[in-house]
Amino acid sequence: MSEHSRWLAIGLANLACVLDPELFVIGGGLVEACDLLIEPTRRAFSQLVEGGSIRSNVEIVPAALGQLAGAVGAALAARSSTLA
Repeated sequence: MSEHSRWLAIGLANLACVLDPELFVIGGGLVEACDLLIEPTRRAFSQLVEGGSIRSNVEIVPAALGQLAGAVGAALAARSSTLA
């Protein structure tokens, strides 16, 4: 496991304890490294998350829009606020 995957998994595990999500979507610059990062992060996350054996499965997936996910989201938010 890479050091990057471990740190990402630690951050996600902490967020999971506070927010109890069903899904984490990895976007932005991390999408470029998803092929190398996702699987080790998933393994580390399952070991690090509190109550992992009784917690429902939390998916960790790359953003479908890749690096454009943030820009597309911002554009959609701006568009909907001007239409309201």
